[in-house]
Amino acid sequence: MKRMILALSGLLQAIAPHLTHAAAKPGLAAGLAKIFAEDPGGAVVARKDAAGTVSFVPIGRLGAADPSQMSADTMFEIGSITKVFTGLLLAQAVVEGRVTLDDRIAQHLPADLPLSPDVAAITLGQLATHTSGLPRVPDNLPTADPGDPYANYDEAALHASLSRLKLAQPAPRPSDYSNLGAALLGHLLSRVYGRGYADLLEEKITRPLGLRDTVIVLDAGQKQRLAAPYSGQVRVSHWTFDVFAGAGAIRSSAADLVRFVERLTAADSPLKAAWQLARQPRADFPAYGGKIGLGVIMSERNGELFYGHDGGTGGYRSYLEFSASTGAILAVLMNNDNHEGVDVAMKIREWEQPAASKSRTGPTEQAIAPEKLAEYAGVFAIDDKASFTAMIDQQGRLAIRLTGQPFFPAFHMGNDRFFLKVVAAEYQFTRGREGRIESLTLHQNGHKVPAKRTTKPIPTVLALNAAQLAAYAGLYELTPDILFEVTVRGGQLMVKLTGQPAYPVFCEREDRFAYDVVEAALTFQRDANGKVVALVLHQGGLDQRATRK
Repeated sequence: MKRMILALSGLLQAIAPHLTHAAAKPGLAAGLAKIFAEDPGGAVVARKDAAGTVSFVPIGRLGAADPSQMSADTMFEIGSITKVFTGLLLAQAVVEGRVTLDDRIAQHLPADLPLSPDVAAITLGQLATHTSGLPRVPDNLPTADPGDPYANYDEAALHASLSRLKLAQPAPRPSDYSNLGAALLGHLLSRVYGRGYADLLEEKITRPLGLRDTVIVLDAGQKQRLAAPYSGQVRVSHWTFDVFAGAGAIRSSAADLVRFVERLTAADSPLKAAWQLARQPRADFPAYGGKIGLGVIMSERNGELFYGHDGGTGGYRSYLEFSASTGAILAVLMNNDNHEGVDVAMKIREWEQPAASKSRTGPTEQAIAPEKLAEYAGVFAIDDKASFTAMIDQQGRLAIRLTGQPFFPAFHMGNDRFFLKVVAAEYQFTRGREGRIESLTLHQNGHKVPAKRTTKPIPTVLALNAAQLAAYAGLYELTPDILFEVTVRGGQLMVKLTGQPAYPVFCEREDRFAYDVVEAALTFQRDANGKVVALVLHQGGLDQRATRK
């Protein structure tokens, strides 16, 4: 279960309409209230508009047993937004002359630590841009406590993992998200300065910028303001970090994140030189539809450049973006992992879009012959982890999914272009010299996400009716603290593991469903009467059974 349990953030910009509560455009507070109406916990959204007006919208309480209301000062784990701070620490170390971006990691590790030549040659800059070729997590991450997976992973474990590591190809590689790489970068910077990551964060970033609530270790007052984490309806544990601090250990508030952006980007910022270095685009990051600097992701939306990152730990989700040109800021902090920060941010932008700017009529569907439609079927890779899969569904339509999302029917609008009806998004297919479809590009919310056709086979996906799907819905206990929550949403079976988002699973044969976000599958087991009584997770050579509650 390692890949499913241990993510620190999402890989992809969502295209699916996960949040469909309000058809009409609601006010921000009303829209958020509907999103979180059925979940314990809630959210705080911070907005700074182009005119400089700052507002906070808190929804919900600190926890099911805590009547305290959310506020701008409520504390949350911000997960992988930490990587922005780690990248900024690297930039500041370069400004101070302590390191260069081309320093090899071997220069800052113990001289007697055995490393393969390719691993030794990885640079600090490659760690910050996810181009090192390192895996997402180390091979020796303990699984004894999946509720707090990084707590007991220390320097010795990290060094042991590095000493065994072999790269498939030397760096630089195409950007491939690596929590291990970010953690290693934070660790190496701690070694350079001779102090722990938390102390380094305070000395180099939070104290110069005057941040009060961006910390790793909470004081007594901050503990009282810390929102309790939930995974769906389940109260889960806070995450703690040792050597992995640089990948996701920071806690903060909406007010402090706004303060961070304002003071970081101010003309007289004490980190002006570091921010100028950190924000330079250094590699393509197609899974996010943009580029990456030193830990900070940048993307364009309708011609406007935005910086930011999203994040997630067990029971928390977060999102931060800010405009390079207008200074506008959006921060979303949530203490329930039922919704991704990027999804909520997309809904907020939709709600706030002026009515006059919205198209009154959508694209017009154009007829296309079945044999022509089949030309678009295939698997199109965004990068090594994410792809679009296009197939002909049982109704004879082209259906497309993005890794980690359901299939949605796409409708022909002419000139190799298709549109979705469930959300404002379009796919443009491109042909090669011989007329064969070779690539596609997703167009949504001003973003463009290109993908190239691969030779991978189109997977088998069986369509089930509502009654068949409903038979699987329920809670399945793997351990007292780890549950599978199986639901049906819009004709799609979704499975949520405690501490993780809900992911779609796809029926490949009777009672067996496959994930596409990770190499794993579920087999549902029935009793003598045909009732579903358990599921078995097949992953990494292991079969783990969870009993239906």
